[in-house]
Amino acid sequence: MKNLVRGTLSVLILFLSVSAYARIYIPIDQPSDQKFPIAVCNLTGGGPSKDIPDIIRHDLELSGYFNVLPLNAFQNQAEREGITADSIRFSYWTSIEAQALVKGSVESQGGKYVATLRVFDPYIQEMLVGKQYTFTKKELREVAHRFSDEIMEALTGIRGVFNTKIAYTVVTRRGGKDIYIMDMDGENNARVTDLKSITLSPAWSPDGTTLAFTSYTRGSPDLYTINTNGKGIKQLVGGKGAKITPSWAPDGSRIAFSSSMTGDSDIYIISPTSSKATQITKAHGIDIAPTWSPDGGVIIFSSDRVGGLHIYRMSASGGESTRLTFVGYQNDMPNWSPMGDKVAFAGRDMGTFDIFLMNPDGSNIQRLTVGTGSNEHPSWSPDGRFVVFSSTRSGEPAIYLMRADGSNQTRISKGNGMLPEWGPRIK
Repeated sequence: MKNLVRGTLSVLILFLSVSAYARIYIPIDQPSDQKFPIAVCNLTGGGPSKDIPDIIRHDLELSGYFNVLPLNAFQNQAEREGITADSIRFSYWTSIEAQALVKGSVESQGGKYVATLRVFDPYIQEMLVGKQYTFTKKELREVAHRFSDEIMEALTGIRGVFNTKIAYTVVTRRGGKDIYIMDMDGENNARVTDLKSITLSPAWSPDGTTLAFTSYTRGSPDLYTINTNGKGIKQLVGGKGAKITPSWAPDGSRIAFSSSMTGDSDIYIISPTSSKATQITKAHGIDIAPTWSPDGGVIIFSSDRVGGLHIYRMSASGGESTRLTFVGYQNDMPNWSPMGDKVAFAGRDMGTFDIFLMNPDGSNIQRLTVGTGSNEHPSWSPDGRFVVFSSTRSGEPAIYLMRADGSNQTRISKGNGMLPEWGPRIK
């Protein structure tokens, strides 16, 4: 057993099955119409015994990888069993074709809660993973998301991203714009900026502590940084011209952005601890929306240097650039997958924006959205399995999530939202 403590939340690792982790139950490239049947039981005990499994069920449904079996199909049987392998009638669970089973308990203890959560394979009658969490009521959602991450890792071999955050821009009632952060499932909305101005385009630092963004709070669009708790705002680049579309390098040492400080909009790079920026593009026309390769050596960006807005790539140290897109008349907002194999972007070829994927060399372009309003600003999850984006399909712009193959497109923001940026994993 191993005990981990993060803040006031402590985690006891009860069991990790080496043989189970060596088996991949759900291949990452599994077709979206072949969902994995899983039963998530309510927990025994009191307190948040229903809240935690409800959150886990929603997480798994949101992922698009699971067929979460309806609770009424097995609840009576679940209540007759315990949470240990010797108390579970595995033949029942295989008869309803549940390929994984989630069980657990929760109890009050010294003003906190203790939740014991386990995943079983009913066919081999083995516990795949078991965790025990000691937590406060405020940490309940984190516990549920963390165990959803454990389920994903046990069944796919790659840890989930349910305990990550998404930053995005909200149009306020005053008509301005501010930056908010929410959980991956759209809950726990928290306002980060309140500048009574137009504030937009949040970009996460790799350690998840800081956001870079653009704001008109001093009259012109300047570049700022702020801690994710809303404190420590700092102007990074001011002066002449617009400073927009910031993007952090994977190692956190640099921020790329677009600026018109010398006339044309070009791509610049700056250290987050400096005020001196280095210009890396000098071609005629507008260069915007830089995104870094996972190794930090290459930048992909959008440019209208040949007329329509298209996507280019170049060394992060500058030099010659290579055009990647040749179809459509406006290709913008590229975002490089953390896995390095794909670039998502927003393109227009039929009047409104849609989300596309391509290889980093511009080959194999695939359309992920079509006929559903304007779909813009894609951003990858840290595991490269999901894309978050904004869409007007319901009228107002809102934040949606989908699998990287375009399936399971689901609205996650409760109100309006645009310019989403997926944050890094929480350690």
